[in-house]
Amino acid sequence: MALFTQPGVSVEAWIDLAHDVPMRLESVENGQASLQFGQAGEYTMTMSRNNLAQLVDLANSAISQLS
Repeated sequence: MALFTQPGVSVEAWIDLAHDVPMRLESVENGQASLQFGQAGEYTMTMSRNNLAQLVDLANSAISQLS
């Protein structure tokens, strides 16, 4: 059961990646990419191409600010 929902968003857990955590691409199907985080893929994030591009833009901005 989701803790928070609104159209297009469902959050079931809070994930803190403050330390090095294994990440991998799980699958690309039906116009969505699924990314897995954790030693055994404990957490999965599934996003459309547009949302994935937004995440990359935000990540690049955060990397620049952390430098």
